[in-house]
Amino acid sequence: MTTSPTDHDTTAQDDPAAQGAGTEDASPDRDAAVASEAMLRDLAQSIGLLPQAPDSDADQPSEDALIVPVIEQDGTRYIPVFTSEDALRAAGADPATAVRLPIAQLAARWPNGGLWLAVNLASEQGIALPPDLVRVLPALAQTTPNGSASDSSDGSSGGSAPA
Repeated sequence: MTTSPTDHDTTAQDDPAAQGAGTEDASPDRDAAVASEAMLRDLAQSIGLLPQAPDSDADQPSEDALIVPVIEQDGTRYIPVFTSEDALRAAGADPATAVRLPIAQLAARWPNGGLWLAVNLASEQGIALPPDLVRVLPALAQTTPNGSASDSSDGSSGGSAPA
């Protein structure tokens, strides 16, 4: 574009469209990414309820063992977890038999084999996380909303409750 001396010469300072160019702070994609990271951080810092099927015939697992239910849908295998007793009941499970543990702790022990995490699967807000994203949750549990590491004086990663 050429300008003549009589044309109004605009600069980025005068042009609102140019002011936003090159900055990601106001973009919808950036807002969605920030919201997604905040949601994942909240999930990582929450307590999960793993439904358990009572099985009186099975040997009792060791105290540090964690038995996880696996469901399959359309060829994808999921471990279901719930963030409230209401969500667990809505899926038809019994909160009295559920195992409670920090979701970051569950994610830190995530098995190999392509298992996804199904969170609150019976609700409209339910989400499914692929294995690679599940494995990021322990690190997110240690961050604050501004992205810095939270202070953990005992050096633990995630919750300290036994599985």
